[in-house]
Amino acid sequence: MSTQYTELVAGTEPLVTTLGIFAGGKGVIPALTPLMQDAASGALVVWNGEQANKAVYVSAFHLDTTGQTQAQVYKAGVLNVDALNWPESVTTLSAKVAAFVGSGISVQPLALV
Repeated sequence: MSTQYTELVAGTEPLVTTLGIFAGGKGVIPALTPLMQDAASGALVVWNGEQANKAVYVSAFHLDTTGQTQAQVYKAGVLNVDALNWPESVTTLSAKVAAFVGSGISVQPLALV
């Protein structure tokens, strides 16, 4: 019996996590979702897909913000661009790479061997 999994690491840099503080009442955030800071509160919310360099972290776990506002997030590392839960409006590789410019996260396709 085989186990299906998603290869998350797409580079040689180790993944680093930290505690993320999320805005409450924002619904369910799936694991591996790009996150940004809410301008008013500084709490984490789902990246809106509208501005480059606004995504700062990636959710490490599934989170329901109606009852939980703290969870581990990825803050550094090179992630498989195809493993992340992108907003539907974000379709190009260049937009996905630009989302994290200036943060410790980078995204790229898995290396072809």
